[in-house]
Amino acid sequence: MNRQTSSRGFSLIELIIVLAIIAGGIALILYRQSKTEEATRVSDEVQSISFMVSKIKSFFASTGSYETLVTATPVQMSLLTAPLKLSGTDRIVDAWGNAVEILGNAAGASPSFAITIGGASMGRDTCAALAAALAGGADSVSVGQVTALSSSAGTATSGTITGGSLYKSSSNVINIQNLGAGCSSANPHIGLQFH
Repeated sequence: MNRQTSSRGFSLIELIIVLAIIAGGIALILYRQSKTEEATRVSDEVQSISFMVSKIKSFFASTGSYETLVTATPVQMSLLTAPLKLSGTDRIVDAWGNAVEILGNAAGASPSFAITIGGASMGRDTCAALAAALAGGADSVSVGQVTALSSSAGTATSGTITGGSLYKSSSNVINIQNLGAGCSSANPHIGLQFH
């Protein structure tokens, strides 16, 4: 009796299915890894800004005013920790390469200072996560088209936040809708007000 055994390999369709499953698995792994890396950047940014804010408050506590506080001050005080870094001689940039601006109160005004972070390279989810994480330490938080630099004839006059959507008010009222709306803008910034 002559018995033939036939060896059968993968058909083209089976091979395509296997490759699609492998590609899907790799895509999922890369997506999760990028989300994890972004969450780590947000966490590091929160720690760096919180450290800088606490040191600024300690340093200026004896004067009772933030009149001389400008963006260059934390640089001069060596308060930058990663991921915040120096770009040029007195420009601070965040983990996404956006400018960080800091401004203290005007002469004779009540003691306060403002910080703005963010920009076009910060996505909506990152903006929302960062604003929510920083809200606990700030007196008020605005998101969207925000600026901390109020000016008169080109000269900075106060360190208050203007523009954007108010996410956290000075009376600790949180507005989630404003967070979503502000962070969905084309160039989202986060404005933090401290007293």
